[in-house]
Amino acid sequence: MAVLRAVTFRAAMPHPLTAPLTALALTLGGTHALALPGPLATGTWPSATLVTERVAQARAGSLAPSLQGKPVVVDIYASWCSKCQAIGPTLRSLRQQQAGKATFLKFDVSNATQLTKSRETARALGLGPFLEANRSQPSLVAVIDPASGATVQTFRASTDERAYIAAIKKAQSMIKP
Repeated sequence: MAVLRAVTFRAAMPHPLTAPLTALALTLGGTHALALPGPLATGTWPSATLVTERVAQARAGSLAPSLQGKPVVVDIYASWCSKCQAIGPTLRSLRQQQAGKATFLKFDVSNATQLTKSRETARALGLGPFLEANRSQPSLVAVIDPASGATVQTFRASTDERAYIAAIKKAQSMIKP
């Protein structure tokens, strides 16, 4: 599995985020460097969301054999997150409607114990890099193509069932029979 080793920053001057992001990249270990969009001038650094998405995309790969053949819907959940509670009924309805058409996973990041369990499950399924890149974003839901590990679409605290269904259908169209 490809993982990143260092983060390359292209900017005229150092930025306060350089050290923490480099530390994160080095902690994750690996063999590939990740370059953020550039050139970036001081004050125009990408948002944390952009950085997170770039890390997740740089580490994408085929998911576990048990996930192949159907889109994977991943919910980053925390029991203390009010937005997670708000999207719960929508996701339960989707799970019922899309039974057999998509695989639904919930990674609980509520506390250290739950996060450890979620990490073990995510690693076993080939979603370890995705969870690490997005674990601080409860209420994030992603629809993923299992063959490539690519994120088809992400949602943040969305209760729009039609949008989820459209993303699942898009992912289904990407999967080869």
